[in-house]
Amino acid sequence: MDTKSINSKKKILVILGPTATGKTDLGLKIAEVFKGEIISADSRQVYKNLDIGTNKFPGKYSVIHKHDGFWVIDDIPIWGYDVVDPNTQYSVFDFLKYSLSKIDEILKKDKLPIVVGGTGLYIRALTEGLSNLEVSYNLERRKELENLTLEEVQKILIDISPSKFESLNNSEKNNKRRLVRHIEIETSKKEKPEGYGFIKVLSGDCDILKIGITASREFLKKRVNKKVVSWIEDGIIDEAKSSISRGISVERLRELGLEYRIVADYIDGVIKTKEDLIDTLQIKNNQYVKRQLTWFKKESHVVWFDITNPNHKKDIEKTVRVWYHKSNDQKG
Repeated sequence: MDTKSINSKKKILVILGPTATGKTDLGLKIAEVFKGEIISADSRQVYKNLDIGTNKFPGKYSVIHKHDGFWVIDDIPIWGYDVVDPNTQYSVFDFLKYSLSKIDEILKKDKLPIVVGGTGLYIRALTEGLSNLEVSYNLERRKELENLTLEEVQKILIDISPSKFESLNNSEKNNKRRLVRHIEIETSKKEKPEGYGFIKVLSGDCDILKIGITASREFLKKRVNKKVVSWIEDGIIDEAKSSISRGISVERLRELGLEYRIVADYIDGVIKTKEDLIDTLQIKNNQYVKRQLTWFKKESHVVWFDITNPNHKKDIEKTVRVWYHKSNDQKG
């Protein structure tokens, strides 16, 4: 993997947490105070014309200018928005190449890179390294596998690596796209065992501060339920239909996250009423938040803040300020 490491002692801020905690709003505030620019660590915000279900818009009213590959919100660039067409596969490896180049660019401008997102795999890969990132996509093999049934794809993975299949949760075992990726990785392990290992992308000389924001499950549930209603009001159904009219297949739409998978079921008539659509979106998104919380509990070196604390933003700013000035003469 030809990925450039950042070898000088440079500050990199990470803001992570589950859905509906206000990560983007916080990132914009911190960027304003500390002269920073944001890099989105979200696996779906890279896709063009999918704005509502991917939560690109901040919670408060803002002046937004959209560009190819980034947005500018209240004069703060957010890199990683609208990078590729939804028909394009975008992996954690693609995210690393993109985010590392943007971190370099931001640092060269003497600004603070602020990585913001809820895709735990992306954040862990960037800050701690990850194995299997060098395994590339085999498009010809993928086409063959995609024409098979779920059961046939499951059997192939079981034949290659029974232990890997057993280690997957039920959701992964029944997700053909993820099974195909596991087949690629496990096949690569067998073909090139000496080339398969742990890849660290940011050097130990980087000074990384991870800020985590969270709240109780009940509080987050109320926020998620409210957010789902706002998606419907803001036009997520029309957004999905527009994507289909631009050549995105319903099958591909279903691969672009649980929101669009559920909306696709509504468009196809599998979900009959808008009320059922809202209920399903709320249930599935709250389940996703639970999975995010479980993932982030395993994330190392995170300074956590509860957003129900009325002083949490001031406390976060103070924490960032102390860290930022620890070995940095710039003033925020």
